[in-house]
Amino acid sequence: MQNAEEPILPTDPDKSESPTPAERASASEAPEFTILQRRPWMIADLVRVFLILLSLAAAGVLVLIFMPQTALDTIVQDLQARHQVASPEQIAFLYLGDEIADNAMHIRGVVRNITAVPIEQLDALVRFYSYDRILLETTVVRMSKETIGPGEIAQFELVYPNYQNEFAGYSIEFKLRQGSLVPYKDLRTIKAQSD
Repeated sequence: MQNAEEPILPTDPDKSESPTPAERASASEAPEFTILQRRPWMIADLVRVFLILLSLAAAGVLVLIFMPQTALDTIVQDLQARHQVASPEQIAFLYLGDEIADNAMHIRGVVRNITAVPIEQLDALVRFYSYDRILLETTVVRMSKETIGPGEIAQFELVYPNYQNEFAGYSIEFKLRQGSLVPYKDLRTIKAQSD
């Protein structure tokens, strides 16, 4: 007969009334084992993410390396055109002409300072392209004046000796000797239309 104070509990034949010391030890170690088990997976996931980012950066560098120069120039010009609102034109490109004389190619250009401040150390960049539109050579040409005052005109001339029709075309840009490109207003087409 049982005491009235003790509750009657159903008994499970598979379980003993008190856990053994081995069961208590395994029960207390289980969460630590699970945490240690997850940490290598987290580290492996971080390594995978890092490797994916590194491979994307390497792919981007390879695209830039193998991109044709004309496509890269177009991207740079588009980016510059977007930012020209922030940096208005500083010079007007008045004239550009070329001729082949005495077995040499002569390229001449004329610009005017359209700002209220002098422009110092302005250079012309002449880029020569092959017949399949690949950049072959870039030449820096000095202006006729080291300092171009407001409203003043300066010119440049490039003589390319021993010219054998190795260039299909060329383009012109202007930059300061410190390296920044100078935005310009192209007035050559306006002048050509009025003639």
